[in-house]
Amino acid sequence: MKKKLIFSTLLIVLAALLVSNAAGCWFLYEQERRDSTQSLRELLILMDSQSQITNADSAAEQFHQAAPDKRLTIITPDGTVLVDTKADADQLEDHANRPEVITALSTGWGADVRSSDTVGVPMLYVAKKFTDGMIGRASMPLSSIESLVWQSVTGFLIASVVALLLSLLLARRMAQKVLEPLNAVGGALTGVLSGASTTTLDAFRGDDELRPILRYIDKLVERLSGSIHNLTVERDKVNLILDCMDEGFLLLDEDGGLLASNRAARNLFGVPEDSSDAAGLLVLTRSRRLREATEQCHRQKSPVMLDVDDLPLPGRSLRFFLSPVSGRQYEGENVGTSILISDVTELKAAERIRADFTANVSHELKTPLTSIKGFTDMLSSGMVTSAEDQKRFSSLIGVEVDRLIALINDILKLSELESLTMEQGEESAPVLATAQEVRELLDLKAKESDITFTVEGEECSAAISAPRLKEVILNLAENGLKYNRPGGRLTITVTPGSNQVTLQVADTGLGIPAEDQARVFERFYRVDKGRCRKDGGTGLGLAIVKHIVALYHGSIELKSQVDVGSTFSITLPKAV
Repeated sequence: MKKKLIFSTLLIVLAALLVSNAAGCWFLYEQERRDSTQSLRELLILMDSQSQITNADSAAEQFHQAAPDKRLTIITPDGTVLVDTKADADQLEDHANRPEVITALSTGWGADVRSSDTVGVPMLYVAKKFTDGMIGRASMPLSSIESLVWQSVTGFLIASVVALLLSLLLARRMAQKVLEPLNAVGGALTGVLSGASTTTLDAFRGDDELRPILRYIDKLVERLSGSIHNLTVERDKVNLILDCMDEGFLLLDEDGGLLASNRAARNLFGVPEDSSDAAGLLVLTRSRRLREATEQCHRQKSPVMLDVDDLPLPGRSLRFFLSPVSGRQYEGENVGTSILISDVTELKAAERIRADFTANVSHELKTPLTSIKGFTDMLSSGMVTSAEDQKRFSSLIGVEVDRLIALINDILKLSELESLTMEQGEESAPVLATAQEVRELLDLKAKESDITFTVEGEECSAAISAPRLKEVILNLAENGLKYNRPGGRLTITVTPGSNQVTLQVADTGLGIPAEDQARVFERFYRVDKGRCRKDGGTGLGLAIVKHIVALYHGSIELKSQVDVGSTFSITLPKAV
């Protein structure tokens, strides 16, 4: 604005200077021409007043002495040149057809401006009919007049440059004065947008021309401030609600492009919190089912719900609730679809575990019950007649019942552990003493299996109840004996730390293949299914161990190598 004002002012000043200079030059030129014409007329009058009869040579001599830079030509009435101060009269053509000569013969005086045929330059001609009828013609080059004009124009140009510089300074100052109130108004409106107070207009309130405008601006600023405050409050409220949602929220335009997203959606797709790049959210375009559901929702104007697992997010399952939106805009763009996203990965995993658990429990309960039913049918039908066979079948029924009872007890333990969600009390148990107690319980079994069972380390207390610590060590030790080999070793090592206790149960047994190590803590998962059932295992021991350790805020880690052995490392909080 300021530059435009200065530029416009300079254009006006420059145009005025050009017009004035052109007018001045034209005026100077005409004035010099009139003065030159008058001087030539005076010279001709002087030549005519010398005598009644014109002496051409004498007149030419006197004229040359009086005005050496000018030219005199004496011409007879019939056009013959008698003398010329700048050329040889004998070489000159008839001058009867010259305009100034014709006019002088008829009126007494004549004048003309044209290029001379004799000297070849533009000339000013003035002719006078002398007393004796001769024509005296005086002339001078126009360059002489132009040189005088250019001398005067130089002064005009210098004055114009000075005037232009002064105009530039004055225009700049005037522009600053004119724009200062406008800049103040702009600053006031900017302050309203940023929430700052507007005091920049106070310096102009005394101006009579600006006072009415400032009054309207004050009212406008007041209304704008209120509207912006209300909009800001509503925007912050909506953003707070969206960002506090656990579910992701996406807003799409009518073409399926992303318009807005909340914090949960960005977290679900791995977009950084401070990033404006929505590349991670463009996963919508890479899921065919989701893209088709979006098009269906927009086309049929009906809600759609679907679960999507084919996203570039390993192991994640998301549930999308798509709803059509009509007649609404977001930042000037028409809204087409709103999407609510829930992470159902854990829910589906729990459903899968529950389904697997139900199937596994049914299978595990069915096996001993089927055996018991078969044995009892054989006994009741009288097929087994000998007392020895009856005793053997009764013993087998007892084994299956014991196995069924152990399975039910383990299931009840898991249910109890899963139902304990409250923080545990301030419990503690001596780790080394509990490990030695377990070794004493299993000492006979270890000797029967020809396995060396040792307990090492320092005594310390862990923040766990004594019965559950014993159950953890007992489960791990029984597995270490069950999957060991004759002549092998089973070692329990207790290592106290500053804030935690580490318990290691290491054996030199069969080991666990790498592909099975991630699943050994699942319920009913068996690496060697035939051997586990033969030894009376339920497949729930390691699952119980994992739940107990997690319940007391500990961790468990497995390192194993086939035909080398396995080491279970448990870390528990140290008792205070």
